[in-house]
Amino acid sequence: QSYKQHSQQNDAVFNMLAEMWETGSTPVQNVRDKNQYGQRALVLSGIVAHLQIVRYKDLSPAVTSTAKSGFALDESRRLGTFLDAMPLLLQHARKGDRHPFPTHFLFWTCEEVENLLQGTLAQTIAHRDRAIVSLTVPEWSSSFLREHSSTVSKTDILNAIYSSFACVTSRSFGIPKSIDLDGKGLVPVVDMLNHDSENPNVQWKFGVKAGHTNNVTPKGKNDFVIRTIRDVKKGEELVASYGWRPSWDMASSYGFVPLMVKERWECSAIPLFPAVLNLDQDAMYSQPNNTLGKANLDLLSEANYGPLVKAVIAAVDTSTKNWSTPNQRNRIQILSVFRPPPPEVSATYTVLRRQPVVVVETKIDDGMDSENQHYHRLAIKSILPAFRAAAAAMSHLLHNHQNGFSSPIKSSQLVLAASSNDESKDWDGPALSLIRDGIHDRMKALLHGGQDAEIWLAEVSSNNFSEDRNYRAKLSRDTRDAELRVLEKLLSELS
Repeated sequence: QSYKQHSQQNDAVFNMLAEMWETGSTPVQNVRDKNQYGQRALVLSGIVAHLQIVRYKDLSPAVTSTAKSGFALDESRRLGTFLDAMPLLLQHARKGDRHPFPTHFLFWTCEEVENLLQGTLAQTIAHRDRAIVSLTVPEWSSSFLREHSSTVSKTDILNAIYSSFACVTSRSFGIPKSIDLDGKGLVPVVDMLNHDSENPNVQWKFGVKAGHTNNVTPKGKNDFVIRTIRDVKKGEELVASYGWRPSWDMASSYGFVPLMVKERWECSAIPLFPAVLNLDQDAMYSQPNNTLGKANLDLLSEANYGPLVKAVIAAVDTSTKNWSTPNQRNRIQILSVFRPPPPEVSATYTVLRRQPVVVVETKIDDGMDSENQHYHRLAIKSILPAFRAAAAAMSHLLHNHQNGFSSPIKSSQLVLAASSNDESKDWDGPALSLIRDGIHDRMKALLHGGQDAEIWLAEVSSNNFSEDRNYRAKLSRDTRDAELRVLEKLLSELS
């Protein structure tokens, strides 16, 4: 809006970003799971990238004279202190500092993503985030090159864009929808607060009037307030909680996994179906072109698992819509993890495959006698509807196969199973068996992935040591260990 009111509107980058803002069109608008890369986040990233390049040109003696007068230069000077305090690649390169984002997924090599993160949900998130930025950069390139390529290298322009994405994902604040269109904002100084989920000493609130106790008040709509929530000693660092987020999400946004002192909430994932089903024993009906042979069905093929996953989600949504607990806790979350093809098809399909998994959360701690068993039981209870529906679907399709039928699964059947209202059968037993088998399968995949990651790390480090790669390896271990802790707690509860 400020740019549109400026007397000079001949800035190619701001013209491009203004059009994106006004039309709502973004390079990732058709991406199913864009998560934190909404319209506001993309525009913020573009503004920060543009201003940091202008700031770089303004302060670098070799190219200072090329800094074009106008809105961008004025803004880069007005926000100079803020831009200089942000971990942006060009500013740090100008100062001779080391890489400001060594662990952010956007700066990993493809080999590091494939090898260090193998088997983890963090690998799925890394692929998603890197793909979204890769879709955006080509759309922006012509505007950025028109403004900057005469004096700044293409590599520096690309680095500015990538580091701006990393800054926005790691430093932006979630703003209530009632206050902001897209729920993203940058707040200078406050974005320097470090994270402590177990013992924070300050709390921040958007849209409050100073001195007011409520979260949102009309008169305080544009206020941002920080308050202490416990006694703070002189010289003590101010720390805030970034909120409850699983390790893979913290890793993708901030480039670290929180250190657990006593306990914390954490997530893992359990495969909804086994990778391969034996059609003669516990199996599913499939068209001949989707089978691996007479007796096996490949459930790492989206053609096979896709319709089943949709049916399970619909059944769970219908069966839990009248629950009294919050909707976000009822709704089943199904993601996918990358894993090697099953042995039955590894000779034919050598690439990594996707496996649908159900996300499960509980509270973990370091104690042998867990005080959080209540949460483990609740975690299992929360995912039981999905696995009841999955067990019912497999039972129906097995019946089809054994009798030569091809009748479709009725949604009402899965709803009855998911809600435990099927009078013809108790689905808890088959569902719990699926969960146990899935936990064992998931733990095996995580452990094998960790072993392979360490072997790969030792091989590449022997020829080319990298401190940044070692930081990334530690992040990978932390995300893997967090998932394993959850699975171990749940398996112990099921035993």
